[in-house]
Amino acid sequence: MANAHGTQGGGMLLVEPFGGMAGDMFLAGLLDLNDPRFQLADLAAFAEAVVPGEAGFSAETVWRGSLSGLHLDVRTPETGQSPHRGLADLTALLGAADLSSHARAFAVRVLTRIAEAEGRVHGCGPEEVHFHEVGAVDTLVDVGGAALALDRLGVERVFITPPILGEGTVTCAHGEMPVPAPATAELLRGLPQRTGGGGGERCTPTGAALLAEMGALGRGGGASAFELPGGEWSVGSVGYGAGTRDPQEGPPNLLRVQLGAAAAAGDGAAGHGLVDEVRVNLDDLPAEAIGDLVQGLREAGALDVWTAPIFMKKDRPGVLLTALVRPEGREAITAILFERSSTFGVRWSSCQRVEAGRRTRTVSVGGVEVRIKERVRPDYEGRSPDGPRDLFCEHEDAVRLARQLGVPLREAHARALAEAATPR
Repeated sequence: MANAHGTQGGGMLLVEPFGGMAGDMFLAGLLDLNDPRFQLADLAAFAEAVVPGEAGFSAETVWRGSLSGLHLDVRTPETGQSPHRGLADLTALLGAADLSSHARAFAVRVLTRIAEAEGRVHGCGPEEVHFHEVGAVDTLVDVGGAALALDRLGVERVFITPPILGEGTVTCAHGEMPVPAPATAELLRGLPQRTGGGGGERCTPTGAALLAEMGALGRGGGASAFELPGGEWSVGSVGYGAGTRDPQEGPPNLLRVQLGAAAAAGDGAAGHGLVDEVRVNLDDLPAEAIGDLVQGLREAGALDVWTAPIFMKKDRPGVLLTALVRPEGREAITAILFERSSTFGVRWSSCQRVEAGRRTRTVSVGGVEVRIKERVRPDYEGRSPDGPRDLFCEHEDAVRLARQLGVPLREAHARALAEAATPR
């Protein structure tokens, strides 16, 4: 199913596993968005970097029931034999990929979820688990590819409808198992889900791990990720990912993804907003722990996090840590501060602020897709929220462009901005 690339930038992704959820189905749905920022060639390049010569791909539109979707076929030497790669092996392989630190961390967390779930099922530690059931290379491609896609598409928030699990039993390396498979049940424990869907497995362990991790990211913004987006939002593109099976009972073996952005004042124009400043004083944490805390707050949805040196009682040097967050996300930020620091209290205050509007679009320079952030300044003279515009390159995209062209980073920035400023 082909879809026109939406003009609206990324930001929000709605995942609807109404007929199934697997790693390759999710990747197929993201590819079916037909967004130039993530194409099959990008997935193939990722696989070639981490496991050279071990993965091949093809994608075709297929019918599942009365609906069509994109089916992604991932072929690896491990398809017919048991691999002997564990969690440490897969995370080490990710080091060869051209992933941002955020995307790499996401992929490692998903792989860790799978290893921990398998370990609980089999009574061993996650480091002892071999990815034999789902295939190590297949899992690495599915998980790393998903991390790459979410990053390239600029996804900041994920919303998920409860996945359908299937019924009956499934035959795996350990014999006949109930549906959902034990690892899948562990991964989805405590999360909304739906039974039914006819005989067979509808949600795989890799699919469940992706949902669980994306759900955790969604909750970082406040409300549960397992619900529809609140308020207004604009959908730019829609994709359908098809599973390999085509069961005759239950819903079509498809999932749907919708990529869009929240509707802001003036459709992305400048306006006013309410934010909370959450603060703690810290004087007994090492620098590494503070760095981990800052990263955790950003991953949980903080708009910004910063630190400043201070002197506390008895003239002990300390750090003032401040996180800027939307009011609905304050509880998640507070929970992380208590979890990852030694603070005895967290204080906060509400602030009104004038916000510049923001939009994201993509330009192609030298065969490299570069995301361009557009800042829309308030027009006070004309009393309009839609004022002058400033353009900025996404740094990681500019780095890729500089490497591709063999030019300094500043020149890569200049070329991308010149392309963005060219009238169309």
